[in-house]
Amino acid sequence: MKTTLLVGAGLALGLFAEPALAAPAPGACGGLRFENGRLETGSVLAPRGAQTEACLREIAEAVKARPAIRSITVAARLPDAERLEGQGLAVARAAADVLVSAGVPRTRVSVVAPPSAPDAPGQLQLAYIERAPLPAVARLRAASGDVSVGPNPAELRPRVAGDALYTGELVNTAKGAQAELALADGSVVRVAQESLVRLGTLELTAQMQRKVQLELLHGTVETEAAKGGVGSVFEVRTRGAVAGVRGTRFRVSAQGDGTSRLETLEGKVALSAERGEVDVNGGFGSRAKPDQAPEAPRALLPAPLLGAPRGGTFPTAPKLTWKAVEGASSYRVELARAADFASGTEVQTAPGLELAVPPALMGKWFWRVLAVDADGFIGYPSKIYTFDVHP
Repeated sequence: MKTTLLVGAGLALGLFAEPALAAPAPGACGGLRFENGRLETGSVLAPRGAQTEACLREIAEAVKARPAIRSITVAARLPDAERLEGQGLAVARAAADVLVSAGVPRTRVSVVAPPSAPDAPGQLQLAYIERAPLPAVARLRAASGDVSVGPNPAELRPRVAGDALYTGELVNTAKGAQAELALADGSVVRVAQESLVRLGTLELTAQMQRKVQLELLHGTVETEAAKGGVGSVFEVRTRGAVAGVRGTRFRVSAQGDGTSRLETLEGKVALSAERGEVDVNGGFGSRAKPDQAPEAPRALLPAPLLGAPRGGTFPTAPKLTWKAVEGASSYRVELARAADFASGTEVQTAPGLELAVPPALMGKWFWRVLAVDADGFIGYPSKIYTFDVHP
């Protein structure tokens, strides 16, 4: 297979993917998830009240951000005593009115009042019908922090894990945020904080020959490209260079001055610019500055050896320590709620060999460290350890 990564002018990306579950996020609804025609909230949605109205307005914003949703149904499931003589429908209509006042077209909202289960409390439930005008090219497999999507920078709207993404849409991650995209061919693209990626199209044949493309406008993405058939191409483009990837795992960064940086973690990548090309094997990195040939590959820094903590429970946030890596000018410290570091991740930069965990980070955390050289090349991640903070 030939997987091609373009760090130069161009665009397009092929994707699609299986939906993934989202952990409840902060907000009036306690989290939102669009799953197989049902809109699920992190907490039970009461039939009425200020909290319910705030959640419905949050739902309206989420629905407006998803053009593929053609209709939404509000069901007021109430005990029989509260449902008779049209009372149930009145509750459902009141909820629908909140959605409409928040900008959802009335023609897209309907109401029903089915009976509730015996002895169950009254609640609102919402369902939707999604008819995509075009096939989805990706789904958000995981998202943490402020992740937004839209057709252009002026129309970015918040999105959550499980959402479908379409050709031409931009995926934006704010400071402290990150997103993981699942592709139809089994590949995974992780979008680092403060990054902007445009999605293109996916071409996939029965012989598993595929063409996947995306455009990195700024920031960093890390990919794990699945194997494809002969002649397959996997492309990531920036405005500065072209990298033809023949491997499986790599990072690409697009800097504000037009410099493109490549770090090959596994496999082999051909980094091309207007003035030359260089092969970059696993364990090495290179960069292409504007109007210059790509630099000779340099070795990526090895994984740091972690000190403490390597487990345990602490009454206050502990101090993280690790051993020095020769050639490192700083260290990237990642703390996450899950061992795959796909969501709920905090990223800190440390100039030395220790980091005080922010006092607000309570509960269980996974942590790892990566060494960074003077030119910003990020090395391999350390082993992963955990710690718990419980006052």
